[in-house]
Amino acid sequence: MTKKVLICIALGLCSKLTLAQDVNLFVNDIKEERHLESDKSFVELTALIKGIKVDEFNQVKIKSITSASADDGSSLQKKESFFGDDYSNNNELDFKLEAPTRKATNLVNIEGVLKYFSPTEANGGKVVIKNPLNYYNKNLLSKKYKDVKVTLVDKAALEKLKEKDEKEYQKKLKELKESGVIAEGMAETVDAFKQFFDGFGSFGNENALSFYVEDPDEKIVEILIYNADGEKMNYGSSKYGSHKLSISLKEEAQPNWTIEILVESEQALKELKFKIASVLLP
Repeated sequence: MTKKVLICIALGLCSKLTLAQDVNLFVNDIKEERHLESDKSFVELTALIKGIKVDEFNQVKIKSITSASADDGSSLQKKESFFGDDYSNNNELDFKLEAPTRKATNLVNIEGVLKYFSPTEANGGKVVIKNPLNYYNKNLLSKKYKDVKVTLVDKAALEKLKEKDEKEYQKKLKELKESGVIAEGMAETVDAFKQFFDGFGSFGNENALSFYVEDPDEKIVEILIYNADGEKMNYGSSKYGSHKLSISLKEEAQPNWTIEILVESEQALKELKFKIASVLLP
């Protein structure tokens, strides 16, 4: 009898753990946009997330729509948003689907998977670099990750060196290549590296920090910069090509500031399934 009770309790706990991986989405708005070219038409849904905490420390994004169909029999694929599908830190989430035919009156089933990102230093989702100006031209993630690279480029120093001593400037670029700051496959000559670093010259505002990024699997979620009082100092960013990133700052960076890099580590991520039963089309 005791064994049966224990088995029942164990099964009950397992059921609760399984259910805890699911999340509820409730559609509270839907918009439809039609174009002459049908492949450009779409429906955009705004869904309210229930069952999980969503804030600046626990963010969500849609990983995939595994199934979506309308009552006209059509199967609908997810469409990427114009600016991409970034993480959200509030409990409303927007996503787009292909538009069904005009005969359709409702979406009968939507199933998908959410990424739930809760980064901390302990789970590897947050890498904190104190006094980052001491780490110019070094990979800030070298101690944590082998497949992701973020190098803070000392643009100002390189520009001064270039003006003062072209020979030393060329020597510095060669050292950066040999130390692995820039990927070997990025360029094969010092002149190519010179062009790469020179490209930072007009990139970002005068207080910006410049980064070289290698992130083939797009694991980097965000790079945050804080002053000594813990106030967030970045207010925008620009990206040039696949590797150059410039983050604009409210004021010139100081040695006692902190950089936090948020990375999709395995321990910081959960995948949560969701299902939406029926949505009336506009």
